[in-house]
Amino acid sequence: MKLILISIIALLIFATPVFSELSVEDLEKIRSIVKESEDRLKGDFKASEDRLKEDLKASEGRVMIHVGDKFGEVDKRLNIIFGFVIGLISLIVVVVGIPQIIIAWRGKEDRTQKEQIQELRQEIEALKQHIASP
Repeated sequence: MKLILISIIALLIFATPVFSELSVEDLEKIRSIVKESEDRLKGDFKASEDRLKEDLKASEGRVMIHVGDKFGEVDKRLNIIFGFVIGLISLIVVVVGIPQIIIAWRGKEDRTQKEQIQELRQEIEALKQHIASP
């Protein structure tokens, strides 16, 4: 049993892979395998990047359409609100303006009447003085 154990240990210790070294050809093969893997990964990354760019462009197009629709709706709503505001301003002008115009017109009539009354008073005073002085 000792003999078998010693022979197995000897075979393991003196096995050829233990003493082997990488040759230049082996290193070149490893380099070529690594380079092929690197090239394949670069290609995969490039393909992924291209797909991502296409997806982003498609998504951007959908977003622009959606945003354009939303801006159209907002524009319509603002136009309606603007119309309401103009209507309210017009209503306020009419409600406040017409009474002011009427008051101003009446005031003008009152002023002309006061002026006429004043002129008549002056004429009466002049006539009184004329009658009293002869």
